[in-house]
Amino acid sequence: MVNFNGRVKMSKQDNYNTPLKGWTDILQFINKDANIWCPFYNDGKLLEHLNSLHYNNVYHEEIDFFEYWKDDHILIDNPPYSIKEEIIKRCYDKNISFALLLPLDTIERKYIYKYKNNLQLVMPTIRYNYTEGNGTPPFKSVWFCWNMNQYLNSNKDIVWLNN
Repeated sequence: MVNFNGRVKMSKQDNYNTPLKGWTDILQFINKDANIWCPFYNDGKLLEHLNSLHYNNVYHEEIDFFEYWKDDHILIDNPPYSIKEEIIKRCYDKNISFALLLPLDTIERKYIYKYKNNLQLVMPTIRYNYTEGNGTPPFKSVWFCWNMNQYLNSNKDIVWLNN
């Protein structure tokens, strides 16, 4: 079990707050009435972003991700990168649809091959400028989506965004 508290910085590379552009990129595929679970609290400002986009069924509390579960929600968030393998495994084991904003090079990790069925990438054409954290990371971020075909309305493995 990984010891994780939503506000504890797991490593100096983990604390990137997703900019509003990142949220609009992925939420364009999600119905505004959907139940969305954003378990990685960081500074807690994410709820403001989602509410400003008229997503009001969002669960975002400062609770350890590994201590609870929201079965009736779609998990959409930017997790701590140092424990992304454990997070992906837990989501897969619980069979929950998810969209996780991760470094593009996650695709070349050996463990990701296990999840290749129903895995899609939502690929922005820009590099996100992260807010109130470590700034712009030295890597490209993409949305890793698993079991999200019904939301993305696409059978393509890579969904390219026009931004």
